[in-house]
Amino acid sequence: MGFYDEMADMVAEVLLPDADGGLGQGTVTLKRITTAAPDPLTPWIPGAETPVTYPLSAAVKRLHQRYENGTLIVETGDMVTFAVPEVVPLVTDLLVIDGAERVITNLTPIPAAGTVAAWKAWCAA
Repeated sequence: MGFYDEMADMVAEVLLPDADGGLGQGTVTLKRITTAAPDPLTPWIPGAETPVTYPLSAAVKRLHQRYENGTLIVETGDMVTFAVPEVVPLVTDLLVIDGAERVITNLTPIPAAGTVAAWKAWCAA
């Protein structure tokens, strides 16, 4: 097992929910909506949409406005750090934070190359 594989295991353990002894906060899930193929007899009607959710071990940080070098930086939304889920997350997925659906505006694997140990996602408020 390589270093980043061990780091991924450590992140998953650290971000367990608080009730399980970790630092994870609230209930966070990754929601992916899949669309079935349309019926060949009526190809103009899209197929049925099916939501699939994946539980995440995650910590959520609220972004806010602040001054940096005399310039006002305004950020709104949340930054979610989560352990590697069952599926590779996509920017088209949704994050559900304590029941509220959030659109992912940016998604970054950590580290940026090689074996992923964790993910960071920025969500609109």
